[in-house]
Amino acid sequence: MKNFFFDNKINFLFLFISFIFLVAVIGIDNINFQNTGWLYKGNDSSTIQLGWYFFLNDDWRFPLGSNPNYGEELGSSIVFSDSIPILALFFKLFKSFIPGNFQYFSFWFFICFYLQLFFSFKILKKFTNSTPYSLIGSIFFLISPILIFRVNWHHAEAGHWLLLCTLYLFFFNKVDKSKSQWFLLMILSLLISYNFTVVILIAYSFLRIFIFFYTKENFFKPAKDFFILALLLLLTLYIVGYFQIRPGDALARGFGVNKLNLLSMFDPVHTPFNTHWSLFLPDIKLSRMEELEGFNYFGLGIIMMLLFALFLFLNKRYKANLFAIKSNKEIKVFIIVSLFLTFWALSNKISFGSYTLVEIPLNKYIYAVLSIAKSTGRHFWIVNYFLLILSIIIVYKCFKEKNSILILTLFLLIQLTDTSAGLKTRINLFNPTINDPYHTSVKNSLWDELFEKYKIVRTTLPINYLGVVSKIAYKMEKHNIEKTNLVMFGRGNRKAAAEARYYLYDNFNKKRLPSGVIYLIHNSGHLNQLRHLFEDENVGFFYRDNIWVMVKNEKERMNDNDKKMFSKIKSKLLETNKKENLSLFPEQGQGYFNDVYYGFGWSHDYKKQGVWSEGPISTLLFSIDKNYEDLKLEIICRPYLTKKNKFLEFDIYVNNLLNQSVQLINNNQDEKIEILFKAKIAKENEIRIDFSFKNPISPYEVLETPDSRKLGILIKSITIIPKTI
Repeated sequence: MKNFFFDNKINFLFLFISFIFLVAVIGIDNINFQNTGWLYKGNDSSTIQLGWYFFLNDDWRFPLGSNPNYGEELGSSIVFSDSIPILALFFKLFKSFIPGNFQYFSFWFFICFYLQLFFSFKILKKFTNSTPYSLIGSIFFLISPILIFRVNWHHAEAGHWLLLCTLYLFFFNKVDKSKSQWFLLMILSLLISYNFTVVILIAYSFLRIFIFFYTKENFFKPAKDFFILALLLLLTLYIVGYFQIRPGDALARGFGVNKLNLLSMFDPVHTPFNTHWSLFLPDIKLSRMEELEGFNYFGLGIIMMLLFALFLFLNKRYKANLFAIKSNKEIKVFIIVSLFLTFWALSNKISFGSYTLVEIPLNKYIYAVLSIAKSTGRHFWIVNYFLLILSIIIVYKCFKEKNSILILTLFLLIQLTDTSAGLKTRINLFNPTINDPYHTSVKNSLWDELFEKYKIVRTTLPINYLGVVSKIAYKMEKHNIEKTNLVMFGRGNRKAAAEARYYLYDNFNKKRLPSGVIYLIHNSGHLNQLRHLFEDENVGFFYRDNIWVMVKNEKERMNDNDKKMFSKIKSKLLETNKKENLSLFPEQGQGYFNDVYYGFGWSHDYKKQGVWSEGPISTLLFSIDKNYEDLKLEIICRPYLTKKNKFLEFDIYVNNLLNQSVQLINNNQDEKIEILFKAKIAKENEIRIDFSFKNPISPYEVLETPDSRKLGILIKSITIIPKTI
């Protein structure tokens, strides 16, 4: 036993350091597997825990990662809630023995910290054969800003040790003798986060191609290996549940935006989270997503060490010392890999600070393929670590061990001092992790009453990534909610979500409201239309914690304030002769005080002016001045038409009366629709305009984009004009 501890003293030291670091980062109380409150902080960690909660409490299904109760018709898998599938699958095996409020993310962080130390030490030790030097060097990797930045935010993305393991295999294991290790690493990465898989696959592919040309091996040997690898990866993707969505749903916006900037390595400020990672270096103004997904700050200590190492590398005096590095074939190949990943991380839009140097237009099909891994700024992480490793081993090779240790320690102290500004925001001692989930959760007692009675929670806008999820996530776990379509996924089934919306609105319009379901009403437009439909029915409308809720057979539970607030709901006045420009942006969340004219069946024109009709029925709601008799509603719009659908047909109803039938053709310009009606048909001065589309079509159906919304017309403005006074 004594020899066992002695032979493994480094590993035990790393275990101890990792535990202390875990306590420092998340707090001693949060290590407890039954403490989930710290995960419900209002950011992505809420949905990560919630996805695991629904997965744990569901039956085993196939694919194994299927998680239909979290998302319902939206197409759910444990991989899309970023809940670290390998741990979710493992701990679900013991569901009969673990409590309902179980979390494994503190354990995951412990694993990440330990393996970060372990693999960085192994790499440095292999290059230097110095234990004390490698120990000091491994600390750089543990406190790396790009690692700590991801902890408590994107939990799966804290697995940077996968990248270090990749570097270890790349430099020290002969590829023909370590195929199984490479394959296992890629399969493992798929069970954590596919972002790592992309980088590992690129590194392996470059290495195999280099070996093929360098050794002139038989072509069929690497071809066979790549074929086997492809089969294994596809099988893993299928078993874990990646194919719960359609291939087109893997495409997402972000390529060319969620990217690296040429100055990202030197920018210490993360503006979206208001975090400054340097005591000394100033903020460099980058775009929001370059600071978010492109965050790659080295730290002043590493920047100085890189410059020092570059000086040594170029100095002829140390040519002999560095011969082994300069002649290392694996290092040369990885320099090529690094260049490839760096250019990919920069994307087709290369920026230097706030200036765009180069922007290369891309064919939409090339863009589609690249958008599968949209957050390209993450591809630079392994390059970041590679440069750090190079600088550490160059310093070692140029000096005696004692002097090397002193120099490396000096750079480490500079690094710690500089990045302490950011580390303090992540160290629990200085910035305690709030254990009470109620600081972000809804608080009113009605939630507890409803969630105890009803076990299905839905939204009136079934889409992916609703911000309100974080407000009710803790309550859903606490009260054992069984199903919900309030989700935040990395990817979702767009077609299923669209069809769910159309089915829901059709049921609402036909006054078919299921019992036993709690509906969170998304915005004031939905609320207004639901008022028209159900105000005379036994349906309860409740306003709690700035959220409107609707439940069938619960009208008697409404208190005086609910009734008062509900009575104030009216359609927004459309003033005569005043042009109203319409807009609806995807980031607009749940809001009831921004008056809008649209009810069900409308969607955004991504960050542009106008609102798209979506689905078979779209409804406008507004109130009018009764001083007029005859009115004309003038609508400026553009139909969604392509070569595959050359005309658009729809009927227009005014307060349930057919007003006119319309056919629009593709003439590449805005159309003006005039709707004439008499003011006397208004009920309490309110007008409802229904557009009933006969042939809406989605961009996905005509192979334009992955967008599965069935679009009709893009309304840019509306104007009400009196005809007779």
